[in-house]
Amino acid sequence: MTGSKGRTLGVALFLAIFCYSARANGAEAGPQASLIEAAKKDGSVGWYGTMNVTDGRKIVDAFEKKYPFLKVDFYRAGSQGLLNRLASEQRAGKYLADVIESNIVETYFFQKKGFFEPYRSPEARFIPPEFKDPNGLWVGNYPNFYVIAYNTRMVKPVDAPKAYDDLLHPRWKGQLIGIKDDTVRWFGTMIDYMGEEKGRSFMRKLAAQNPRMIKGSYGLISEFTAAGEVAAGVVLAATVETLKNDKKAPIDWESSVDPIATSLVGLYLLSKAPHPNAAKLFIDFFLSEEAQKLLVTMNRVPARTGIKPKSPKLDPAKLKIVVISPEMSEKFDRYSQEFREIFLSGR
Repeated sequence: MTGSKGRTLGVALFLAIFCYSARANGAEAGPQASLIEAAKKDGSVGWYGTMNVTDGRKIVDAFEKKYPFLKVDFYRAGSQGLLNRLASEQRAGKYLADVIESNIVETYFFQKKGFFEPYRSPEARFIPPEFKDPNGLWVGNYPNFYVIAYNTRMVKPVDAPKAYDDLLHPRWKGQLIGIKDDTVRWFGTMIDYMGEEKGRSFMRKLAAQNPRMIKGSYGLISEFTAAGEVAAGVVLAATVETLKNDKKAPIDWESSVDPIATSLVGLYLLSKAPHPNAAKLFIDFFLSEEAQKLLVTMNRVPARTGIKPKSPKLDPAKLKIVVISPEMSEKFDRYSQEFREIFLSGR
């Protein structure tokens, strides 16, 4: 082959080989490659999370395996303890954490104080709009669904609560409906959704059914329901599915309930993160297909679209959810007082 056509083909072949070589060496990975190089200089990332230690270590191990040049310093606590520590460190000018993983309601006032830096992870495009902040200040990692669980040996399928008003039927009077004694987020969300007047009227009628108010976790109420200590209870759906499917316990819930109040655990980048690039890489990983599939093995519901939870019943796309907004924090004290007045006074 001769002439200009031959030279053109030769140049094209050279460019093709060069581009392939560049891709193979990561030269065309773009922003992600630049972020990885910057993260290498950080050397570590500080993660403050509410995830239990066992599950948290699985995330840490997977991240460190993928990025062996980074070490994760994982501090685990409940939401309040975690945020108290963060506030104390911020006041003292000690900036140790890079990424916070906590409920979006509890972190609201920290957000207002400017503790967090906007970060639009490239993985966030796979997270539904209702599961992320429009300004990029947080992105949902996984949701928790408040549902009405019932004991399948005590409650016939036809009588299972398929709507909240079903709990006001006379059959439930004195039938030991279990409610956590500080279920304020669910309480406030239902009032907001139903409207102030209708919502408070419903809560008063529910309180008149004389439900059993239980101290402890939602997991405890689920276990009480499965054991027949209570006939039904307001609990978290993932726990019910675990008891039902893994332990064959006599417990279930109706997915037709509208709405299903949804508590969201979010990821935040701290504005004064000492390792900002490693932090961004960690957030990207947490939202990645790999990590979200890992959440499924923990019986959690992944926020990422296209990855289904272990139980099809927990698929957010099939539920009538309403996300508990961060702004509820503004009314939290008022709702706490109203909850106590309606459900706990005189007990």
